[in-house]
Amino acid sequence: MGNSIGRWLRHPGVRAVLLTITFAYIAWALAGQWSEMRASAASLSVDWRWIALATGIVLLTYAALIQSWRLLLAGWGGVLPYGSAVRIWTIANLGRWIPGKVWSVGALGVLAAEEGVSGTAAAGAALLGTALNIGAGFAVVVLCGAGGLDTLGAGMETIARILAVLFGVGVVALPWILSPLLDRLARWRGLPPVDSHVGARTLWLATAINMVSWIGYGLAFAAFARGVTPAVSSNPAVFIAVFSASYLIGYLVLFSPGGLGFREVALVALLVAFGAASKGDAVILSVTSRVWLTILEVLPGVISLLVLSPAQRAGLRRTG
Repeated sequence: MGNSIGRWLRHPGVRAVLLTITFAYIAWALAGQWSEMRASAASLSVDWRWIALATGIVLLTYAALIQSWRLLLAGWGGVLPYGSAVRIWTIANLGRWIPGKVWSVGALGVLAAEEGVSGTAAAGAALLGTALNIGAGFAVVVLCGAGGLDTLGAGMETIARILAVLFGVGVVALPWILSPLLDRLARWRGLPPVDSHVGARTLWLATAINMVSWIGYGLAFAAFARGVTPAVSSNPAVFIAVFSASYLIGYLVLFSPGGLGFREVALVALLVAFGAASKGDAVILSVTSRVWLTILEVLPGVISLLVLSPAQRAGLRRTG
């Protein structure tokens, strides 16, 4: 089912239609804010020291997320050197730019198999890590301030709180749920049972790392905002909540590559709702932070791709 949806979303014609819808949405959403953005841009002064600090925090956050994936992978018996994990993770991270966001899981499996690690374990760790990451994101939004979410739609704050509570309950119960669930799934698919299971300590540690990663992203965004638009709010909790909420919204719109457009619109609405920035400054932040983060997402993956062998690249193409 997931593979068929992924193939449908990756069809060239479908991609063209979805991208057209996405760009039309961006143009419609930002058109009314053009004059305010121009006024704010007139006084724009970039402080590269803050940009450098923000970049360093993002790279440290990547390092933590890679370690979280390695921990989950080790729980299923897959030992992967950190250097190899960095290469695999950064390449798979490029998958968020493919509609459907399913290519990255396949890429993790293919590249992990090249390192002698079970591709199934690598993909399973990636799926579990993604679920933990999304849940941790909602929890962080609630902890840091979900009050502005209703500006995006009635009931959004309530939904976020419910999801955060469900996430907390699920994380506590996961060590006792995951093992029998995987064994039952293996029997249903006619596969041998999993040799080892991820322990409670590993699951909870991976969850903590994912929560810290959202805080790291938010602090990086706060530093970036300080370097681009010094007049914005200096409250770190606001930026953590705003960045996490907007990123999750963009991620959950499966057909939009990298959440393009939807993340930006949510970011502007939340910055204004929280009183963290004027509408003009918020639009500038949404556009410039997109360029900045895109570079940080794509460049490491491209560098890692360049060191792959032709056979490894051919294997990755087959996952598409």
